[in-house]
This record gives sequence, structure tokens and C-alpha cells, in this order.
Amino acid sequence: MGVKIMKRIGINDFTFYNYPTCMVAAPDGKHAAIAVVNASEEDNRYDSCLWLYDVADGSCRQLTSGKKERNFIWMDSETILFTSDREKEYAEKAKDGEDWTCFYRISICGGEAQFAFAVPYKVSKMKLAGSRLVMTVKYDYNKPDLAHLEGEEKKAAIKAWKAEKDYEVFDELPFWANGQGIVNKKRTRLAVYNMETGESGIVSPDYENVEGFWVEEGDRVLYISSLYTDKKDVYQGLKQYTISSGKVETLVEQKDMSIDYACVLNGKVTFFGSYMKEFGFNENDKLYTVENGNVELLADYDDSIRNTVCCDCKFADGAGFCHDDRYIYFLSTVRKQTVLRRFDAAGHLETLIDRQGSIHTIDLCGDTVYFTGMRGMGLTECYSFDGKEEKKLTSFNDAVMAERSVCPVEEFTFTYKGIELDGYVIKPVDYDPEKKYPGILTIHGGPRATFGPTFFHESEVFANAGYFVFFTNPLGSDGRGNVFADITGKHGGIDFEHCMAVTDEVLKRYPQIDEKRLGVMGGSYGGFMTNWVIGNTSRFAAAVSQRSISNWISKCMTTDIGYYFNMDQIHADPWNTPDKMWTHSPLKYANKAKTPTLFIQSDEDYRCWMGDAIQMFSALKYFGVEARMCLFHGENHELSRSGKPVHRIRRMTEMMNWFDKYLKP
Repeated sequence: MGVKIMKRIGINDFTFYNYPTCMVAAPDGKHAAIAVVNASEEDNRYDSCLWLYDVADGSCRQLTSGKKERNFIWMDSETILFTSDREKEYAEKAKDGEDWTCFYRISICGGEAQFAFAVPYKVSKMKLAGSRLVMTVKYDYNKPDLAHLEGEEKKAAIKAWKAEKDYEVFDELPFWANGQGIVNKKRTRLAVYNMETGESGIVSPDYENVEGFWVEEGDRVLYISSLYTDKKDVYQGLKQYTISSGKVETLVEQKDMSIDYACVLNGKVTFFGSYMKEFGFNENDKLYTVENGNVELLADYDDSIRNTVCCDCKFADGAGFCHDDRYIYFLSTVRKQTVLRRFDAAGHLETLIDRQGSIHTIDLCGDTVYFTGMRGMGLTECYSFDGKEEKKLTSFNDAVMAERSVCPVEEFTFTYKGIELDGYVIKPVDYDPEKKYPGILTIHGGPRATFGPTFFHESEVFANAGYFVFFTNPLGSDGRGNVFADITGKHGGIDFEHCMAVTDEVLKRYPQIDEKRLGVMGGSYGGFMTNWVIGNTSRFAAAVSQRSISNWISKCMTTDIGYYFNMDQIHADPWNTPDKMWTHSPLKYANKAKTPTLFIQSDEDYRCWMGDAIQMFSALKYFGVEARMCLFHGENHELSRSGKPVHRIRRMTEMMNWFDKYLKP
């Protein structure tokens, strides 16, 4: 029998992966629906269809084939309701600027999907409450309500609206948001559609931005919101809408808390929130209850309440929280992995799943938790946990992974100035200990994120191209509590030292890495660190800086989160402490840079706007340093994770060519 030849993981291999984005059980628990996304290089888009999992026999089959089915709910145990755009009538309305969302029903017993109804809003999320559909919808105060106009009045409104297409008027902060575009005078609002009468309407107050909602006991809707008309508040309030009465009540005032999730446990409203007083806007949530306007601490929790394990090959449309009347289930990043935990109504904590990997979304059916996640060095699949045992349910990616050379992640720990740090190394494919290899230090974003020994497409591509890839979780990373994650006012200090310390440690442990052929790369905060590295050391022969930060003074007044989050993190502002902002800005040290650097940037990235990349690129060119910038049109901060497939391929090609030019003989 011959030896099986494995395919090396290439730049465009992500287009062969399957991406289950969420798994939601039917009310009777006999089936579960799965939204699966696929990347099409040929069509330069992402297609999505619904699949059906049968709990009894473990079979999984494709349910829809329209390639746009992704947002769905169960209407009953045999019927799924989903959104799509198959109706020509409403497609024509959309061309004229009207906002409509079309809904379709499909039976899991067979037959084609049937058009059910349309609502005059752009629906983002939806939940069932008896015969009513509770939704969050996009609402534009600058735009006429075209769906409710007729005749000449409608024609005039459409003409006037189209005449405004060449202009953008800003009178709010933020005026744009990453992934959303222009958000000036735009809000996410709560709406209800009566499926028996066909009536629909907005139920949340004017200018309130709804950031999450949950249906309780069929008639109560808890929702988190922020009300603003000039500058968006960093705080949220918690409200309750009663469907039968149409009454909105305030449970927690929008005053001094950030709130992430709310539910009713044992008859009492319980929620995750933070006062953000000790560690700023990055402070981890604690568990609270509220009764008669009085907020009380239920559990003093220090870990995160979400999955922050870095990944560039997942889509996660589902929830990171779920609950019944006894427990609230949630994800938490602990050191290098995602764990599943739950609190009971008394605030007692229990860890249910604690194993290496990344959990993306969860859903609850009885005592069984369904989740999407990554195990070992595998891609995303669907799993169940019955309280005792975890079970793999799907094999969407088994075939593609079985024939590819996945390079494993090797782990070690080391101590730097009394702090234990994790080190990770991926050896190049077909590794030969007698050879010398180039190496790449990669730095994660956030900074409140974490690397772990999980599959990362970008790293695998470089390892399969003959590079060592190594990384760590420096101070500022998630997974080790608030104190470890807190680097407010310290950016470019101890975090930089930790990145250099892991480089030293890796070179010591792996003498096969040629210290003269080292590269460094990162995106977002990792882009900040890459810019910082090239201005503060010359040990790297090449760098790739993506969606980066170079100047805190300009960034805080140009980006969607700059005016509150960035100033909070730097502990400075341009008027009272400009020197501190400049001290922490990589642009200040650009005159010392010698490292050839490639900049990857998107022109619709409003989280790390292109102005910062342009400034750093221009400075390097001014000082005679080799530099190149690839600007992607129509992409945002998520280019590396959900950008158009052809753009993602070009991005990786630019990076590979750059490192090959400077790191390979």
C-alpha cells in the first residue's frame, strides 16, 4: 500500500471549507436546523443554505438550496421560518429604496419553501412570541417611509431620496460604524409583526438603539438599548416591553452600566453587566439582578463572558448565551480555550465543558446544549452536550481536512519578569531539523483576544509554505481575568516586551529558525503592535501591518469607537494630554524604522480607518524605507475573516509575496 500524499494548505483553501454558523433545536428536540455558509471564489460571494439534523438517527441533509438562507427560527417542530429575497415584486421595491424583508416557510417533512409574508423593514434578528414575530429592524430617520406612501406622493419622495445619494450629512457621533457604513440618524429598533392580522409596527421609542432582546413567557420582551440624539452613550439601559399591553417599562436606567445579556431566572430578571469603573470599557461583566429599579450583585465574576479565541475561518450567527428558567448558559474564554459555563438563579457557577478548543454559538433544548465549535486542529462542526458527554454531530469538513497537511501547534510556557506566558509554534510542513527556516511572529488583535492551539487558516498557509509561525498572548490578552487584560495607558510597553520575549524564547527552543530571516505581522491591535515593532527594533527583516493604528490623536476623532474606547484605553485625549497620546503612537517612531513593510488596508474600515495606515506608509516612504500598501475597496475591518473571497485571496497573496521576497533566499 502506497503512502497517501497530502495536499498542502493553500491560500484559497478557505473556499473549500464549510462553515456551520449556528445550530438551533426544534421545540420537540427531535431535529435541529443548521445554517451553513460556503465561500464561492468563482462568484466572489458567500452562499448559505439550511441543513437539517435528525437527532434519532444522526443523519444530516440539506434543506434549502436558494443560497441566501441564513436567518431563521422554528415556528413549530416541523416548520422553519427564514428570510430571503426570492420575490420579484419586493426586489423591484428595494431598487426604489423601499425597505422590505421577505419571509418563507418550509416544512422539514418535504416540499419547497413557500412565501409567507413581507414586512416593511430590514430585519436583522427575530424571535417568536405566539402568533407574533418580535424583530430588530434597521430604521433610517433621514429616509422617507416609502413603504407607506402611494401615488404621486411616493414618486416625489423617491425622487427626492435619490437626489440625496451624492451627499452624506453628519450631525452625530458616531456617524459611521464598521460593517454598517454610515449610521448617522440610523438606529436598530424593536418591531412586532402579527402573523394573524398582518399588522406590523415599531414598538421601541424614537432614537433608541436596541442592542439585544429576549422573549420571556410569551408576552414579555426584555431588551437592551441606548438612547441618544447627538452623541452615542457608552451606557445601556434594560427595558421590558409587554406585547399584550404595548407598555414599555424601564428596569435599569441608562446611566452607568454596560449590559450584555438579560433573562428571567426563577422569576427574577437577571443580567450580565459592568460598571466599567475599575478597568474601563474592557472590564468583564458580573452577574446582577434587578427588582423595583434596585440593581444587586449576584455573582462577582472575573472571567470574560464570550469567546475571544482568534479564528479566521468561522461565521457565528448564533447566540453566545442561552437560558431556561433555572440557568443562564454562556461562553467564557479561559487562558487559551472557550469553556461553557452556567449560573443558577442563586449565582452559583458551574463549568460544563472545559476542554481545548473554541466554541462559537450555543443553543439549549431541555438539558441538551447544541453548539458549533472547533476541536483539536479541526474546522467548525456541530456538537451536543447532554450534561455528561460531548458528541460530534456533523462532518461538514472531515473530507477536505483528511487530505490536507495540517501542521499542529506546539505549546510551551515560559516566565518573563515573573509572569508566566504561553508560547505557540507551528513548524513548517515536511520539517527537517537539519535545515534552517524563516520565521514569522504573528500578533493578535483586540488586544482583548487570545490565541490558542486551534486551526487558523492564515498560519497554516504560511507553515505549509515553509515558514515557522509563532505567537503568544501578551499582557492585555483575554482569558486570564481583568488584571492581566488591563494595559490601559501602557500600549507599546509591557506588551511589546512580551512579544520580543516570546521571539527570544522561540529562537532558543527552535535553533532551526534563522534569526536573520524573521517577519512580523498582525491586524488591528496586532497592526498597532507591528507598527510599534518596526519603529522600536530592527530585528525583523520584513513586516505586514494590517488594519493598523499609527496615530492615536487622529484615530480617536475619525473612527467609530475612537471618541470613547480609544481615549479610555490610552488614558489620554488630544486636548489635555496630547503628549501621552503621541508617546503611545507608532508614528512617533517611524523615523527610526528600517524594516520593509507591507500595509493591508480597507477603505471602509471605520474601526481602524485608512488614515492611520496611510500616515505610517507615507512616513516610511519619506524616510526611504521599503514600503507597499494594498488598499481594498468596499471592504471593512473584517477583510481577513469575511471579506469577499477574491479579496481574501489577494490579501494573502500580497502577504506571501512580501515575506517570500525578504525572508526566503
